[in-house]
Amino acid sequence: MSTKKQRQQMVAEKTEAEKNRILKIMRDAEIYTLTLDPLIESYLDIFEIYQTMYIQWKEKGFPSTQRHTNKAGATNNSKHPLAQQVETWADKKTKALDLLGLTNKSKGRVVTGGSSVRQDEEMKKPAAVVDELTAHRNKWRKT
Repeated sequence: MSTKKQRQQMVAEKTEAEKNRILKIMRDAEIYTLTLDPLIESYLDIFEIYQTMYIQWKEKGFPSTQRHTNKAGATNNSKHPLAQQVETWADKKTKALDLLGLTNKSKGRVVTGGSSVRQDEEMKKPAAVVDELTAHRNKWRKT
């Protein structure tokens, strides 16, 4: 078990490493602009909360359920609150990454608003590829 101060230091280090990683990826992909800084800061806040919850959940041994006794005295299993929080913040983290254009869903989108095609370049439709199955289908459809 780590102390609260040690957890805060670990989270701060991971958040700084994540910031550097995100900026490097965005610069390498040439999608970084200064207007994305508020989104990046928002993502880093979400990442920090996620890491805090994850570390607390990890230290407890990743329990998926906890026992709860209601007013009538019945004891039931319920989903552990940290498990719920980690799941919620992981979803928020994914949505923030999507807004930054760093997920597979957003691969077709261009975040900066510019076109991926140069001005002097024409877009051409790719030639149809006829594989063995398509050739076989066409053979029997013609009769």
